[in-house]
Amino acid sequence: MEATSTRHATSAAAQEVLPGCPHCGAPMVVRAQWHGDIIQGLFWACKRAPGCEGTRRIKSPDTIRPIVNDGSAQSIFEWLRARDRGEAHPPVLGGLRGMFGRSAPAAAPAVVEAQTDWQTDPFNGLIESGFVALDRRSLPAARATMDNVLIGPPGVFVVERKSWPGQMSTTTDSIYVDGRQRPSATDGIAHAAVALEQTLAHELKPLGATVRAAMFLEKASNRTFEGTVGKVFVGGARGLPKQIRGTSEPILGPETIVRLALAADRLLE
Repeated sequence: MEATSTRHATSAAAQEVLPGCPHCGAPMVVRAQWHGDIIQGLFWACKRAPGCEGTRRIKSPDTIRPIVNDGSAQSIFEWLRARDRGEAHPPVLGGLRGMFGRSAPAAAPAVVEAQTDWQTDPFNGLIESGFVALDRRSLPAARATMDNVLIGPPGVFVVERKSWPGQMSTTTDSIYVDGRQRPSATDGIAHAAVALEQTLAHELKPLGATVRAAMFLEKASNRTFEGTVGKVFVGGARGLPKQIRGTSEPILGPETIVRLALAADRLLE
């Protein structure tokens, strides 16, 4: 399913004037509010978030499409995913995304403060620069699990998160934590990348795109660490997003990213 056309989005957006942030006056963008795995609707959020947490209610949710008002492929994906599944879109009173677009349900009909994980998660910058992120997915038939699937301009990545604390280092075939070897640490995510590439082969082959594996060391004391073990990218909170963003020249456009994300969402559990 392709994203709504820009011409249609421009016409729809004209029905509701783009508001300014009630806190700082900056432009606002469309965000999606989640309740579990269901999108409850859309709302305006300050474009400067997470630096500013201003939000506004969307007066006419059915006239807004998150394309012109929000350059985020993630928001386009969320909106089309909801339409694809026939989910309802009641007016949204507030709430900011949790990790990768999901937020806890609002406790009362009022603007909800931003979730801490959305503010601090290192992959949030990837979403703002054109990536779509799916979290906690699996391919049971292949016995493959993925903490995150990232689809963006450089291609498709599967990520496994490790919470090992300490100083990280790598050789061509091993990860070391405070000098202690973690044997076979990347085998699982390397297998998952192969399984996902085979599952998405029909979509990926015409694009000349592949699936690459990455391991995120959440508690690495050297946050800027970047390494490679075999074909698996390994990095800390700052290093891995930099590796993923700078892997190659962009090969996927916004509509292709959304189309791949929708295909992955349907095929993964």
